[in-house]
Amino acid sequence: MFSLDDNLADLAALISSSTAVITRYLEENRLPQPSFRPDAPGALPEVPEVQGARMALIEAAAKIQHLATGADDFLWQQSLVLKHDQAVIDVFNQFDVWDAVSLNQPATYASIAAKTGLSEPNLRRLMRHAMTIGLFTETAPGSEQVVHTASSYVCVRRPLWKAWIGHNIEEVAASSINLTKALRTYGDSQEPAQCAMGLTFFPDFTPEQTFFDWLSADANGGEKGWRVGRFGQAMSSMASLGLARIDHINAGFDWDSLGKATVVDIGGSIGHTAIELASKHPDLTLIIQDFASLEPQHAALVPSNLRSRISFQAHDFFTPQTVHGADVYFLKHILHDWSDHYALRILRNLIPALKPGARVIIMDGVVPPRDAVPLTVERLLTSLDLQMMTVCNSKERMAVDWMALFKEADERFDLKAIVQPPGSAAALIEVIWKG
Repeated sequence: MFSLDDNLADLAALISSSTAVITRYLEENRLPQPSFRPDAPGALPEVPEVQGARMALIEAAAKIQHLATGADDFLWQQSLVLKHDQAVIDVFNQFDVWDAVSLNQPATYASIAAKTGLSEPNLRRLMRHAMTIGLFTETAPGSEQVVHTASSYVCVRRPLWKAWIGHNIEEVAASSINLTKALRTYGDSQEPAQCAMGLTFFPDFTPEQTFFDWLSADANGGEKGWRVGRFGQAMSSMASLGLARIDHINAGFDWDSLGKATVVDIGGSIGHTAIELASKHPDLTLIIQDFASLEPQHAALVPSNLRSRISFQAHDFFTPQTVHGADVYFLKHILHDWSDHYALRILRNLIPALKPGARVIIMDGVVPPRDAVPLTVERLLTSLDLQMMTVCNSKERMAVDWMALFKEADERFDLKAIVQPPGSAAALIEVIWKG
């Protein structure tokens, strides 16, 4: 949190001490230092000592930049500059400028323009702005030789990030400009179409239709369903982020304590989470439920050695659960897509399939009290909350919200534990069905 007492000298000292912790650890362990070179590591080591210093460094750097910018310039720059940062990233993503520059060979502006279809004058203007935020650089100022930086090379190294950028800028950012209009028009509506995304992309939908209906139905730019595929890839890309790393799922619940068990992964997309669970816990059998259109991607993704324990099933979680008697019904980042009105429907549709002692395990954001987490995590959580408001007319929930939701769904849901794995932005919420 920003404090009225923050000052340049104290923040500079914190930056220095935090930097010393990180560099000392890297030196002692003979690990490379962070750099802008494209072959630099994409993240710092996931150890508490380093990550604690990293969080402190990011927070102090953000605050000192804010103070150095000054109050007058801050809002002026925020409203002028940030939209153009996103616009450049959007252009580079849609024209695939990322792949127009190789890792080991500088590229001329003319060659990049020829590969992408952008005119050279427009490319130069876009590239000049991109270089101010560390995307690409020249071998020397005025050299006309463009090379990758670590950040511009990410989409070459991790192609799924193109889907993440496409979803967030082409769909979410385009809707965010209508958030004010949506709030004025719909107020506290809990209907999924009555949000900024609905106003922008599907204004003719009925109130109960959703962003996900639009993903399935929209054919602009390709055949119907192409947006569903991209959205699945975008969600899969999050697994590489430290705060959203897929293996956090193993630290929030003792899966091996289940013994031989069946887990239904509701809304499990193409199967990254199921693969993680199956590979780490050999007694688990996984059933993924999601859009039928995702099944081909699922089939291509699952390794041959896990296919006997992972299956895919088309299912709509607004209809009664079709798998009866499973040991765990797992919902990862599902309920935050829905207002309380619809989240209650999802939970109640599980009830006919639940056996006494069955678990419902939710992996989702649990918004902490103010100042309980570093500023970086706080900004991620508030951004996700506004993402849900913009896209789905839904929200992220605090612990008391989760308790109230399950109690309202049915008194027989017993919330047993909320566990936040170290370094994870999401918690695992364990609920027992008392029958």
